[in-house]
Amino acid sequence: MEELKTEQRKRAIRRRRRRQQQIKRRILYVGIITVTITAASTFVSLAAARRSAEPAAPTVKTVPAAVQIVTEPETESEAEVVTETPIIGSLDYDTEDAYILTKMAMAEAEGEDTEGKALVILVILNRVWSEQFPDTIREVVTQENAFTSYSDGRYDWVEPDDDCLAALRLVENHWNESQGALYFERTPAPGESTWHSRNLEKLFTHGNHTFYREKEVSGE
Repeated sequence: MEELKTEQRKRAIRRRRRRQQQIKRRILYVGIITVTITAASTFVSLAAARRSAEPAAPTVKTVPAAVQIVTEPETESEAEVVTETPIIGSLDYDTEDAYILTKMAMAEAEGEDTEGKALVILVILNRVWSEQFPDTIREVVTQENAFTSYSDGRYDWVEPDDDCLAALRLVENHWNESQGALYFERTPAPGESTWHSRNLEKLFTHGNHTFYREKEVSGE
């Protein structure tokens, strides 16, 4: 009987590992597609910019006394250069980090919509980009008491579904409505006081989660 239970546990572990490998392959495939689309878009933009930068034919304007005034095309140095500030920090992470993000989306926001899952991912990334927290996705997630689903073990047994992968794609396409949130919690009941509501600045509520950031410290 004990041998049967041992064999069943081994089979369950093997099935779980196969599932993890399948998910990681899908994440990698999505990443490759995203990079390819981004590269193609960049190539098209550069080609368009190169065409617009080519000198135009001089414009000849006829005036009395047969005087010709030639208007030279505006040079590249004279053109106004507009620099766009990205709304999202670096997305330089590998397949393993992407897998961690999708697992956390599942563990923390399984019942939320795609944007709700994406907001959980963005809270993790906001912490990575913040000087107040560790510099890597794994360190942020595993930081002591940082996320309930990791502390209570839920993270260990959930696996991301298709909606979690869609949430990751949303973030990779530079969707960011997090307003810089560094914390979230299950939305408190009316009148309920929580550590978050007492010590942090509330930003917004999405689905069943309320998002917060550190309170600004006023100067003396």
